[in-house]
Amino acid sequence: MRSAPAARALRALAIVCRVAAWALVALVVADAVTPAGPRAWLLGVNSLVSSLLPDAVSGLLVIVTPFGGAFRGDFAIVAIVLLVLDWALCRLSASLR
Repeated sequence: MRSAPAARALRALAIVCRVAAWALVALVVADAVTPAGPRAWLLGVNSLVSSLLPDAVSGLLVIVTPFGGAFRGDFAIVAIVLLVLDWALCRLSASLR
């Protein structure tokens, strides 16, 4: 039963990754479809998230959408990585129980 605290810690880290990933997914959707007026409040959020991204993916695959927004491929890539990390941490946590 020594691995129970480690399993709980990994599970908590997995949840943090999952929440961050789904927040990024929501931001990608909001950036792609939000009209020009309300999109102004997203600029601060986009700036903050962009500053947290690694330089290797920051600004990668930003594509203009027909709705006047932009699909943020860099945010989508990081969200996918976080979801894969969530899955791996859940598997590791389950193996420690």
